[in-house]
Amino acid sequence: MLTSGGAKAARASGGTSRRGPPGRTRLGRATAFWMLAAGVLAGGCAGGHLREDREAFEAAYQAFQAGQYAQAVDGFTRYLRSCPTTPTRGEVYYYRGQALVHLNRQREARADFERAIGAEAPEPIRSFARAAIGNLYYEEGNDAKALEAYAPLFRSPRAEVPMDQVLLRTGVSLQRLGKWATADKYLQRLVETHPDTQAAAEARRRLHATGFSVQTGAFASADAAQQEAARVRAAGFTPRIETVRRGRQTLCTVQVGKVRTWAEAEGLAQRLRLGGFATVIVP
Repeated sequence: MLTSGGAKAARASGGTSRRGPPGRTRLGRATAFWMLAAGVLAGGCAGGHLREDREAFEAAYQAFQAGQYAQAVDGFTRYLRSCPTTPTRGEVYYYRGQALVHLNRQREARADFERAIGAEAPEPIRSFARAAIGNLYYEEGNDAKALEAYAPLFRSPRAEVPMDQVLLRTGVSLQRLGKWATADKYLQRLVETHPDTQAAAEARRRLHATGFSVQTGAFASADAAQQEAARVRAAGFTPRIETVRRGRQTLCTVQVGKVRTWAEAEGLAQRLRLGGFATVIVP
């Protein structure tokens, strides 16, 4: 079973608000949408008390399942201290990392996911850990590092990993870095291999884009859009009105600029926000 944040499926977003880049706030909590069900339980310490050690792990795992993440972290930590060389420490690092994500302790979580890989956790946990690291970097807006973390998942794909989300986030990261042609390759692959997913719908919207614009409003009526455009123009910017389809609804959006990278778009958005406008960066 795969979860996002607590128990929500990852959702593709059509842009972003002032809080962060496209997908960062609405594609799910950093890493926690990839979780194993209780299929792999840690064994005991080599030469130790197998039953007691296994019970200690299972108590921590049950706390995790119950949403008692601080208790789970404490339990996994105690287990690792008592069993530092257990062959299954890679799995334990992974689960502790997931609990840390829920506690918004991202730096510690990333360290645990890296430990899981270094401890040669079995598949598919190792792939989940790589995906988790990529997601954390993606959520931070560190697109170069996110791409580096995702890359092994394409070289050795696992059926358990939701590659539609990996493909989408890879495409978005490439777009944010201004690598639009390369982004299209991943987005097109997503559309072809996972055509009926929500990620594919977002990929279709992004395909063949060549830059970012800053949107200050989306309106059901053309008159309202014209009024917004007049406000933007009076503030010293050059707006344009674009008609877009959102489901069954046609909207008139007011947009400013056309830049190749996220950094340029964020700079423009900041200037608009200082002028009193709400902003959404869109491809």
